Amino acid sequence: MLYNGPLESGLKTLPMIFDLPFGGDTLSVTIPDPLLGEVVSPKHIETPTDPQCLIQDALANPIGSPPLDELVKPGQSVAIIVDDFTRETPVHLMLPPVLEQICSVGVSRDDIQVVIALGTHRPMSETEILAKLGRSVVEQYDVFNTPCEQTDAFEYLGDSSNGIPAWVNRAVVNADVRIGIGNISPHSDAGYSGGAKIILPGVCNDVTVNAFHARGAAEERNLLGDYEGPMRKDLEMFVEDRIGLDFILNAVLTSEGDLYECVAGHFVEAHRAGVQFSRDLYSITVARQYPVVVVNSPSELDLWFCSKGIWMGEPMVSDGGTLILLTSCDEGITVHPQYADYMGNDPDELQNALDEGRVDDPNACAAGIQVGRMRKRINFALVSPGLSSEISARMGFAYYNSVEEALAEIFTPDVEEGSIGLMTYCDYTIPLVGLEGQRGA
Repeated sequence: MLYNGPLESGLKTLPMIFDLPFGGDTLSVTIPDPLLGEVVSPKHIETPTDPQCLIQDALANPIGSPPLDELVKPGQSVAIIVDDFTRETPVHLMLPPVLEQICSVGVSRDDIQVVIALGTHRPMSETEILAKLGRSVVEQYDVFNTPCEQTDAFEYLGDSSNGIPAWVNRAVVNADVRIGIGNISPHSDAGYSGGAKIILPGVCNDVTVNAFHARGAAEERNLLGDYEGPMRKDLEMFVEDRIGLDFILNAVLTSEGDLYECVAGHFVEAHRAGVQFSRDLYSITVARQYPVVVVNSPSELDLWFCSKGIWMGEPMVSDGGTLILLTSCDEGITVHPQYADYMGNDPDELQNALDEGRVDDPNACAAGIQVGRMRKRINFALVSPGLSSEISARMGFAYYNSVEEALAEIFTPDVEEGSIGLMTYCDYTIPLVGLEGQRGA
């Protein structure tokens, strides 16, 4: 059905106003009522009042593994690897019971080290570390906050059987027992975060991370939610071959950051059990694809992190349609500064350059190639106070000062009703569009 009512710059005057999470605050976005087809939002789930019950239950009932107090022996050294400030994992709640179990069997505090899995992210500040780990942990244990470029802190363990050079943080390599603490949420490359991902890319240097992500550039489909996809299999094979991960404790969080479920045990078996909880929580059935989809990526960080909205929103956009990425992007484009240029370049030319070793940042180049391939099917627009129109042009995105401005330019009179899809919070959303959208999710 076509809408023939009063228009302003191609839009009708009747509004629907949405207050969206945005950079630690909220942003009001107005969308014309008859044009709105569907709102996709995270599920609101009641969670236990005491999250420690979930954590303790997971530790008491590990999946595919002995419990920690049987796995760890006195005199052994232990590396506990935790995710960084880019994840909302409540490490300050999950780490103390892990430490308690380890110490209960006679392991000395001096033999326990906490390693922050930065991947290619910036090191955490002292304030961020205290908030993540808790003051008592920081004061009692050695904490490693090692950037991936600090080459002397990594040891080469040979190439994995799938050809990835293994440079791993020495604090992890030298440990007798390795434990990973993280969360399981939708991820663009690995299907879901968590599990072995705490090792690769978590505690590997940039040579290893670049080699790993370069393999993903050849994938022409969106791997969001595909927990048996090639990237997930690659990283699990790498961990199995080169370094090992003895135990994981992984959380599944609601969009409010509350603990929904927790799993512990073997880094693959327990992870898959956690994926089932994550699928149930994050998967949202979407009626159809839309000519325009507004995706809110409320992350407070930079383009590298905020662009997850591209992968989350792309399945909802019909061929030739437009994805409008709405993001605060408070830190601009600090991590992977060439990422914007890679996004805007020809993906086939970039693939050749990547294969021939002619790019400075293979990690960002691989992601840029994937965005470029999406751009062959759909168009992109950007609304972000943290990114300039110049950066948007480098990305190959149309730039607008507001969602309302973007819609006014994109739409013309006689727009079909129900043409706009809205994703309010991409971080916790996997849109399932018909049968095809359910691949691997």
